[in-house]
Amino acid sequence: MPHLNINDAIEPATETAELPQLARVLWLDAITDQIVLFNITETPKKPWVTRLSELTSLLDNGDIKTVAIVPSPFMLRIEEDLSEKEKAFRDKNWLRIQDLIETEIPGEIFQPGAMGRLIANQAQKCKIPKKTVYRLLYRYWMNGQVRNALLPNRFNSGGPGKPKQYRYGKKPGRKAHFQGEEVDTQSKILTEADKSCIRVGFSLFATGKVGTIADAYIKMLRRFYTSKTLPGGSVELPLLPQKDLPTARQFAYWGHKAYDDITVLRGRSGERNWQKDHRPLTGTVRDGLRGPCHLFEIDATVADIYLVSRYNRDWVIGRPVVYVIIDTFSGMIAGVYVGLEGPSWNGARQALFNAFTPKKSFCADTGVEISADEWPCHHLPHEIFADRGEMLGQAAEGLASGLRINLGIAPPYRPDWKAIVESSFKVLNVTTQIHWIPGAVRKRNKERGDRDYRLDATLNLAEFTKIIVQGILYYNKHNRQPDRLSKEMIADQVEPTPIGIWNWALRNARIDENVQADELIYLHLLPRDRGSIQKGGIKFKGMFYVCDWAVEQNWFARARHRGVSSILCWYDPNSTEHIWIQNDQSNFLRCDLRKSEDRYHGYRFDEVIDMLAIIKEESPESKYTKLVSKVSLDAQISGVVNAAKKDKSLTTDVSTKSEKLGNIRSNRANERLQERMESLAPDDLRIPVPPQSDAITSVGVAENYAGARSAEVIDLLSRLRPGAKK
Repeated sequence: MPHLNINDAIEPATETAELPQLARVLWLDAITDQIVLFNITETPKKPWVTRLSELTSLLDNGDIKTVAIVPSPFMLRIEEDLSEKEKAFRDKNWLRIQDLIETEIPGEIFQPGAMGRLIANQAQKCKIPKKTVYRLLYRYWMNGQVRNALLPNRFNSGGPGKPKQYRYGKKPGRKAHFQGEEVDTQSKILTEADKSCIRVGFSLFATGKVGTIADAYIKMLRRFYTSKTLPGGSVELPLLPQKDLPTARQFAYWGHKAYDDITVLRGRSGERNWQKDHRPLTGTVRDGLRGPCHLFEIDATVADIYLVSRYNRDWVIGRPVVYVIIDTFSGMIAGVYVGLEGPSWNGARQALFNAFTPKKSFCADTGVEISADEWPCHHLPHEIFADRGEMLGQAAEGLASGLRINLGIAPPYRPDWKAIVESSFKVLNVTTQIHWIPGAVRKRNKERGDRDYRLDATLNLAEFTKIIVQGILYYNKHNRQPDRLSKEMIADQVEPTPIGIWNWALRNARIDENVQADELIYLHLLPRDRGSIQKGGIKFKGMFYVCDWAVEQNWFARARHRGVSSILCWYDPNSTEHIWIQNDQSNFLRCDLRKSEDRYHGYRFDEVIDMLAIIKEESPESKYTKLVSKVSLDAQISGVVNAAKKDKSLTTDVSTKSEKLGNIRSNRANERLQERMESLAPDDLRIPVPPQSDAITSVGVAENYAGARSAEVIDLLSRLRPGAKK
């Protein structure tokens, strides 16, 4: 059952209520069934008395209701914020009415005929007018019957928001002095037209169209405070007299009143920079996240270091691209890609593939041995936030349709939408000490005569990747961020590091991962290209791969018989050791690098491609040397031919064609015998001939019985063979 208390505020709830307006309960007595009310109005009157039972009945019936009144602004201050002067003012006023409030008989001042008498006596005692006592009492009762109701109320003092009115002949501002003497250059009294001109002129500064307030002031004077001329008149418009011009101080003062500092900052910085650097922050990126794997952020940066080739350290290959994927909830770096693939979808999906697969084998490939617990990230998220460049495309849309990952695209020039991953780059630079490694890009501009830091490049891509991986492991284990801890984590004494929060989520089943088959991950994230089935294996990017299934299906034997055929291959750009193909059931099969291709083992695809491209390039010196040799060879060939022609011209010409071409066989035989006789052989090549007997000598004579025309005889005999041409 509702009831009334002293200091309650009540108001009528229906038109039939006997209570005329808002009132406060000053005193009540249940024994005498009396209640004293004080109307809360701008011009309050004396308290009035009514029956308590009647008001209680009205309250029960709903004709009146209790309300809460907000204290006046001058009362919303604690004791420590009050000045000594304000405390003295309050205490002085309290002493003037204290005897009327704290009487021996409670509520004595509200008894019939007592108020006027008691106030008159108190005014005489304090030697102040009675109206002063009435004013203090009414103020005390209206503001809740507390002492702070007697504080000075200067909240609206000075006429805030109202223009100041100057007496005739008096100008605003302090008097101007020059060399110790007063000069008549004071500010003019501004009219509404002047203020409108100032607002227009100051808007040039507020919107960033001019550099300074002084520039905006000059443009305002030139536009509004010059003598106007007819069309075709003087180009230089004369300025009005000084007494008719607003001063620069007035321009700045009234300009800032028209445009507050936030409006000026937003206009001068532009909406894009305002949203990025100056907008109010009403929360964190972790608000609303269920746990790890709810949201991943991905971004890329070009590392501040120049690298060399793994094949030859004299080959500078430029600066690598580093992709980082970070879990927004825990701050854990879940994936990384270091390579030469510029910020694009090809680089982003390699980082995503790394984030979605176990890290132990990846770290082993980079030369870092870890256990699975040291980097336990191999989960798919539900959402990924990225830049427009990487994720706007048909290939990236496969994440949503094939892997059930929602994509969030940040607007241009808004890195604050990916604040977690953006800040991780700075931490990694400090952790890996990248700016102190030979070949690092210096922050300061290179001065004339300084050594080019690109010449100091020392690390290759594999070594730099190893440094980045070690830096990530250190970051995940030791980067403390206590503000990430929730109430439950604090109760469980969780270490405020990324891996500490991640492991806590694993133990408490808080990781809401997006489970998908490995085949879908390979299909949507691994880059693919066309290869060819040849007799030696599957040729992909100049290297041969084999697998047992392809051998069983006689792919390579069929290629040797029918010729080369094309096949679609998936590959990991970080390693040339394996590629993947699909069988007839669309299952992924791994193909290994052929043993004869061990020169490519342990390298990345982009390194092999760069190496082959560099090897194919021919230096200008080599091109010139080759040209010189070619010219010399042509001269030598021409010399031999010319000498032969000259020698031929000295011989006797054969009369007929048949005489010249009819003895080709005999001429060839004679030339062959002559070549054998003139050929030189090493001394130890032939077995020494023992002394020959007469019989043997006769055999030798028999072999050469034809004499000098033996070649012709042999030719004639060859024509007598069966089937020979007569």
